[in-house]
Amino acid sequence: MNKLYTLLESISDQPFQAIQQLYGTYNFPRFELGFIKMQGSPGANPASIASVKIPLHDSKIPEESLQTAESRLAIADFLIRRFRQGISRFALQNRGTEGSGSFDTIALSQKMLSRDSVLFDGDTVCLRFMISLPAKRQGGVFDAEQAWIMLHQELAAIVDDCFFYQHYDQQTRLLLEQFVDVQKTRAKITQFMQQHGLIAFIADHARLPRHSGVDDRPAVSESVKTFESPASLQITIPLSDGRSITGMGIKEGITCITGGGYHGKSTLMQAILSGVYAHIPGDGREYVVTREDAFFIRAEEGRSIRDVDISPFIGDLPNGLKTARFSSDNASGSTSQAANIVEAIESGSRLLLFDEDTCATNFLVRDELIRKILDAAQEPIKPLYSTMRSLWKTHHVSMIFVVGGLGYFLQKADTCLLMDNYRCNDITAKARDRLGAIAEGGETIPGFAGSRRLAADNFDPAYTNQRLNKTISKRIKDLRNAPRQLEYGMDLINLDAVAQIAEAPQILTIGYCLLALRTKIQSNDKLETVRFWIDWLESEIGKRGLAVLEPDYPGTLSMPRKYELAAAINRVRSLRITQE
Repeated sequence: MNKLYTLLESISDQPFQAIQQLYGTYNFPRFELGFIKMQGSPGANPASIASVKIPLHDSKIPEESLQTAESRLAIADFLIRRFRQGISRFALQNRGTEGSGSFDTIALSQKMLSRDSVLFDGDTVCLRFMISLPAKRQGGVFDAEQAWIMLHQELAAIVDDCFFYQHYDQQTRLLLEQFVDVQKTRAKITQFMQQHGLIAFIADHARLPRHSGVDDRPAVSESVKTFESPASLQITIPLSDGRSITGMGIKEGITCITGGGYHGKSTLMQAILSGVYAHIPGDGREYVVTREDAFFIRAEEGRSIRDVDISPFIGDLPNGLKTARFSSDNASGSTSQAANIVEAIESGSRLLLFDEDTCATNFLVRDELIRKILDAAQEPIKPLYSTMRSLWKTHHVSMIFVVGGLGYFLQKADTCLLMDNYRCNDITAKARDRLGAIAEGGETIPGFAGSRRLAADNFDPAYTNQRLNKTISKRIKDLRNAPRQLEYGMDLINLDAVAQIAEAPQILTIGYCLLALRTKIQSNDKLETVRFWIDWLESEIGKRGLAVLEPDYPGTLSMPRKYELAAAINRVRSLRITQE
């Protein structure tokens, strides 16, 4: 600590770039401070990266909470959130010129995700955070006095409050236990679902509505109704400690959720699609659990498509355009939705989610009146209504649909749910009584070969500014004003329609995943499929952590699922595909 004080004093009032001399580690009484990445200007974005490291023995976090990967993920999530709260409690932010003199952490959603911000390494725990060291006066010279206050007083208080279990009050200790319990309970629910052929589970008393369309926190209105499962679909799952949890289990096959407008259909679907992630305690959706391969499918006009076989859903198009290897720089609603289905299945998903409101109607169904006007030869689209039973029976692809105006789909569903004023009712027997037995007929879907292979020169990260005639070797940048878009090399990858991206840092992680894939593909003798490469990278990260991606700013990544990575690959406009 004295070493750091002396060094800060030596660069006081010097040009801000002098902080580069701070690289290294410094011992404080209860933790080790490290400077990992130093920015050269005040208020730079992204900011500098620092870390604190604490011996687990000193932190006294209960050892039983660190025994499994799920529990460690819960503890890591708890710690980064508590560190962020500590910043609000103990730190004076933006004390310097240009907004400098601040602490920050990775942006956090309502989900518990695997991140590189908190790492357990042997007998220590390390937390990485962003820090903007303070500058003062015009020109931005380094303010050593305020920097020392930030590190010696404020950071020390944040660390003391965050990491040391003996300093937690009873409420904080209970909250930590709840984080771990959510993960343990979800693991038991997932195991039960696998054993009993379930694709989703919604616990009784879950609070599904959200604060707003742009705020994923739970709605707080007293009028919000908690979820209650219909008796015919209610299941009870035993937990390891003698407790049990009760809720609605949705079986494999085809499920339709219907009901009037504003009765909760899409709210239930939103909860199901986000159930692939664990939610933090108090979120309301902690025990909404969806099979991990679920992928939300929607129409996506304007997206690029490269060599996707959409012929199972769309026949050859006018002007002789073949759909067995379909490409487009500006896809229609129907062709984009067909491609989204094929790409999801190629990536390994066998659970597809649809909401009528975000689908291309002509891709879903063709009614009797249109059939009277259009001859079959005039319509290349094979509606999903006519192919969905084949997808399930032949390829074991389960589907969940939200439908408000398309009763046709109820004829094809194994399970029919009615949302009535946010109450869920099982109307399967009623639908069979009024609509007849499940309509098994329709188009037969051939096999999905998945033969698309990534060419070796994909994912070039280099960026050339044509106006300045300047090239940089690597551009991987998420956009602050467009949080679901990624600048990668010369590509702008639009992920607005990829609904299961949970938080902005996953976008940046996808960029570094593409870079890691480029390096490996170029060194590989054999060209492999998208599925091969996303499985390979998932395995590598599982074994070695997110550090395998070698980010420029460690501590800023959140792990996406491999299905979102595949979706990003398929939306790279410069993508080059080879086929066997």
